[in-house]
Amino acid sequence: MRLKRLLCLLLSSSLVLASFTGCSKNNTPETSDAGNVVGAGDDVIADPGTEPDDAVADDIVRAGTITVNVQAQPGAAEAWKAVADAYMDKYPDVKIVVDLKPVEGYGEWVQNIYNTENPTTDIVNINLAGSAAVGKSINYMEYADKDSPYSDGIWTDQFNYAMQVRDLAKGEWTALSLESVQVVWLYNKQIFEKVGAQPPTTWNELVEVCEKLNQAGYQAISLPGTFESFWANQMGWLAQIYADQTTRSTLNEYRAQKGDYCYDPDVDGIWQYDPTDPYNDDSWKINYNAVRAFKAVKDGVYYVDEGMKTVWNNFAKVFPKYSGGEAFFGTKDPIPLFYQGKAAMIVDGAWRLMTFKNDMEKVTSGEAVTSGEETIEGIQKFDLGTFNMPSMEGEGIEAPARTIEVANGFIGAIKKDKAHDDLVVDFLMYMSSIEGYTTWLNAGIAAEMVPNGPSLVYGVELPADLKEAYSGLSFIGNVQKGHGQMLARGLAGSAGDIQESYRAFYDYSYAFLNGEITVDDWVKKHQENINTYLPVALETSGISEKDLENPQNAPTGQ
Repeated sequence: MRLKRLLCLLLSSSLVLASFTGCSKNNTPETSDAGNVVGAGDDVIADPGTEPDDAVADDIVRAGTITVNVQAQPGAAEAWKAVADAYMDKYPDVKIVVDLKPVEGYGEWVQNIYNTENPTTDIVNINLAGSAAVGKSINYMEYADKDSPYSDGIWTDQFNYAMQVRDLAKGEWTALSLESVQVVWLYNKQIFEKVGAQPPTTWNELVEVCEKLNQAGYQAISLPGTFESFWANQMGWLAQIYADQTTRSTLNEYRAQKGDYCYDPDVDGIWQYDPTDPYNDDSWKINYNAVRAFKAVKDGVYYVDEGMKTVWNNFAKVFPKYSGGEAFFGTKDPIPLFYQGKAAMIVDGAWRLMTFKNDMEKVTSGEAVTSGEETIEGIQKFDLGTFNMPSMEGEGIEAPARTIEVANGFIGAIKKDKAHDDLVVDFLMYMSSIEGYTTWLNAGIAAEMVPNGPSLVYGVELPADLKEAYSGLSFIGNVQKGHGQMLARGLAGSAGDIQESYRAFYDYSYAFLNGEITVDDWVKKHQENINTYLPVALETSGISEKDLENPQNAPTGQ
């Protein structure tokens, strides 16, 4: 559950905040296509790949010690040991030490390691290292176009490079992520069949399905209505996802313009706004200027508009009526009601597919199933279905719904001497190949690792049951990029969420969904929230009022 909590925070917070760091771009024209992610075969590859061609990278001295100190999640030790053993079988002069560290306190530990002189540590989860890792990590960009000994092309042809978190304005890529995370709707197929419902494609259809389920005596949706949910989990995800339907055109306000410090004529000079393309605003197609985004908010150009009224009026058609009524705001865990067959739908990450499969196997074998620290009683076995975010329609809606779909893993490496760095990256090249990642993934799954979503390594063959679980998934575009999320749940800066702003967002959203205030009141209070905490967000983002006067210049914070 710690992993899920971390992912929830990443999905709802850190990945959004990354968009406030300034301009960035990605010049790799790949598309996000789930067909390129999920393996095409039915069986686990027993011996994929071939022996490495040393002539391709004969300048690498494959001798020395690599130490892996990532977090000790379930199955992670077995996964890393398997891929390490496979690499050492190829290169007997290399020793790979797998010494995983506890999740609790890992952030502090890894920051201390980066500040330690001559650490033995090499591979870490860099996303928790913060500013301690700046300038001290291997820059994978230096290796991105290198021929890989473990495939027929360059290293970045082995996996979905477009989804990697990079700062091309600085020419930096320090986190390798080989797994996807996607937020989807999940439903009980037996209940849907019983009431004659079909997975909805629009929000209005979702409301109709909810009413049909309600009439049949089921709670349509199990969803938590706590502050935690509105801030970092399900309701916060939905707030971001549907705000995105109303903010796509704001790109034209905060995109890099000619003369801006981060303007690239080869990228920004040819980009054209196209809301019908869910990847139109991907970072490798357009550069963002955070100063222009904050200036637009300050000047009232980027504000809480009619589209947000549409979004929240639509939310009010579903929540709390079809999500437990009065019990909605007291619900902390949505899983028990769903597993008990009392509720027909939930919103969750794709990790739930594998978790659900494992849980149903426990039911069959008579084992207890838990959610968090609680044992779930009265579980009903059923088949699980998925569908993507139903699109809202109405005033202010600019584009079809997308979702939160991002890369996960954040494998970083501490920079040392060039020869050692080359060796570490060579190991990561092997790990991110078909052979290496198949070895890693299958060993982890056998040790009860729960993948968070389909692999981003191309051609990886999944176990048949996992492949079947992922078969209904498709990528539809990610909302967590650029600055389209600035007004979704309150305001934040690059140093982190502003809890007071998010708490205020919860309070008036609670009041609106309970019928205590009107949607016009909600919009007014939300805009007041944004205006109140704008100075704090500016300060924590290193942007001053003077910077806003000259958005073409790199912000100084002075």
